[in-house]
Amino acid sequence: MRLIYFIPLLSTTGGLERTLIDKANYLVGKGHDVMFVTYEHVGHIAYTMSPLVMHLDLNCHFFSIYRHSIFSRFFFALKIKSVFRRKMKKILSHVRPDVIVVAIPNTENFLCDVLSVAKDIPIVVESHLAKGYEVINRGIVEKFLYLFNNPLKAIRKAKLFISLTEGDADCWRKSKVQNIKVIPDPLAHVLGRYTEEKLKFRIICVGRLVPQKRFDRLVNAFYMIADKYPEWYICIFGEGENKGKLQKQINELGLTERVCLMSKTDNIYYEYQRSQFFVLSSDFEGFGLVITEAMACGIPVVATDCPFGPSEIIDDGKTGLLTKMDVKDLAEKMEWMITHEEERKRMGALAYEASAKYNKDLIIPQWEEAYLSVIK
Repeated sequence: MRLIYFIPLLSTTGGLERTLIDKANYLVGKGHDVMFVTYEHVGHIAYTMSPLVMHLDLNCHFFSIYRHSIFSRFFFALKIKSVFRRKMKKILSHVRPDVIVVAIPNTENFLCDVLSVAKDIPIVVESHLAKGYEVINRGIVEKFLYLFNNPLKAIRKAKLFISLTEGDADCWRKSKVQNIKVIPDPLAHVLGRYTEEKLKFRIICVGRLVPQKRFDRLVNAFYMIADKYPEWYICIFGEGENKGKLQKQINELGLTERVCLMSKTDNIYYEYQRSQFFVLSSDFEGFGLVITEAMACGIPVVATDCPFGPSEIIDDGKTGLLTKMDVKDLAEKMEWMITHEEERKRMGALAYEASAKYNKDLIIPQWEEAYLSVIK
């Protein structure tokens, strides 16, 4: 099988990039030919990728339109899309892939262009974000082009549509998308029984510091209970546009010594294992890979019951706690986890056992089978 993955870039440290690279590494190990085609890649590849996986960037930097005046942006956007179609057509005629995988979000504005040049090459669309949130943080030009291009019409033409969760799949079905398959994200690493010594009072959070993750909600929730448990503290691992704003909030609440913004790490599993429990405070998720990672390290999870993922991964009250998407309930669930040590340990052990079903050796073959199923 010759397969092309199409995404904007490979330099972002996110769950989408990590799982796609994991799948690509697995597939080339099975003898398949895999290429990433990006269109605005800048910098180094965020995760370790097999030298057998090819990567080509089309150098169609869509973000560059924002260097121009608002009246010129539409012209430059259309110009970039024209260049994109020409370059993409050339790549497809040279590589002649058996299947093209388009990962959304962020590629919707080019999906129609991919379909126009792909001709009879089957397209698989992967949804890595909750339906309805595709354009929530986009610029005005991107939102306009999203409506103008009508990507939903293009998505309906895909040979196969893969969602990571049942909740997301149901939303796409309501939009008349057919031939949907649900396959979760795989765990990147298969761990033995967790062995690292835990830091007694540490709570861990992991994610990009962007509005979607709502770390401001987390900080406010911790502020409500911080004085009652002076030894407990939070470590947040990640980088992003909200770092300065979040640090300002932490300082203003007097939590400078209690909430630590840590840089991203290449060994996040080590950090999970050394923590007491994990907190996810997002407004929405595509799946919640960080949840399964934390569970695989033997720690329970407190997570907002957001669309989509947490409620399908966490067995509420057994492997973790689901919370309403408000500060007060999040604070109460965090306090429960702090004050119930034995239950917390028991939840962590059950979480570890439950994470086994996301083992990459069980999940990635399902993705491989799905890709092969669309090839004539």
